[in-house]
Amino acid sequence: MKKNNEIIPCVILAGGKGRRMGGKEKALINLLDRPLISYVLEKVSGRAAPIALNVNTNYEKFKNFGYEILEDPLKGHLGPLVGILASLNWAKNIKQNWVLTLPCDTPFLPKNLIESLVKAKNENPNVDLVVAKSRGFNHPVIALWKTDNNLILKKAIEEGTRKIDIFTSKLKTAYVNFDNIDISKFDPFTNLNSPKDLITAKQILGKLPPIFGLAGWSGSGKTTLCTKLIENFTKIGINVGTLKHAHHKFDIDKPGKDSYNLRKAGARPMVISSKERFALIQENDNEEEKSLFEMLEIFAKSPSNKCDIIIVEGYKNENIPKLEVFRREIGKTFLHEDDSNIFAIASDEKLNTDIPSLDLNNISAITDLLIKKFEIA
Repeated sequence: MKKNNEIIPCVILAGGKGRRMGGKEKALINLLDRPLISYVLEKVSGRAAPIALNVNTNYEKFKNFGYEILEDPLKGHLGPLVGILASLNWAKNIKQNWVLTLPCDTPFLPKNLIESLVKAKNENPNVDLVVAKSRGFNHPVIALWKTDNNLILKKAIEEGTRKIDIFTSKLKTAYVNFDNIDISKFDPFTNLNSPKDLITAKQILGKLPPIFGLAGWSGSGKTTLCTKLIENFTKIGINVGTLKHAHHKFDIDKPGKDSYNLRKAGARPMVISSKERFALIQENDNEEEKSLFEMLEIFAKSPSNKCDIIIVEGYKNENIPKLEVFRREIGKTFLHEDDSNIFAIASDEKLNTDIPSLDLNNISAITDLLIKKFEIA
């Protein structure tokens, strides 16, 4: 067997707490109805063996994937270095000299990742570590590790080392630069660390169009502007989806109607359809409101994914691009001064601001800016 075809064992690191995902098990969070970890498994299947999963909770769910489970050898959620230590120990126990580690939240790993790392290992026989690199950044969790370093790593952790870069700085390291891949719009080593990253991933996968919100105080004219933008986009052949947040309880069907009675009887969900339109009504269990990011999942699924852009009204505190709507007579301050997500402001007066300022009544100019910013075809 040729050296560049050698099979290397692999451990997928899924033992973190997922704090920025609301404490949810990141590896098991769905991206288009598939857990994140399944995308990584797909990339290594047939290219690495054996495969193990480093996890510290939800063991039964992870066992369903059919791979060996590795717990952290040192307790206390001490960081990724402990997961790497588990990987080195496991690979050494099965008499392997090298092991590949990968994070569970990188669904866009390049297809030639493993062969490129193995090639660099073979070309640099004296190294302890081979690390992926892109856009000037090192990714030491995406790396080939020499298993003989397990005791050195264990001692470093016990002495208080937590940052992976501090430990790897002591190792002989080779780097593989993946900038030859077309990464003009995204880095294939991007980690999905937040709900916003999940939106970006869906857009990369072509399942979700660009999204922006209309931010403004009550009475500023957000709904009026939204209506005019939809009309203008529609005229030029751009399909728009909208998501509006309501601060109060609402019903979209009337008491006495069949759809109302079915929903009240417990239908979850209730769908009503006619030749003109259809509607889906879903009760929120325990009155727990869905987040913006959960609601956007609707647009990532057929048949709602036919729009070219989504306008969000409300959700002003969410981490998405926003266009501010401002009227001075309301007597409120600017929002963009405290929200870096706001990329432009539309007002009925000329403003001196650090971001682009647009005439609220010039819908064509606002439309043109949005088409250019979001590269809408």
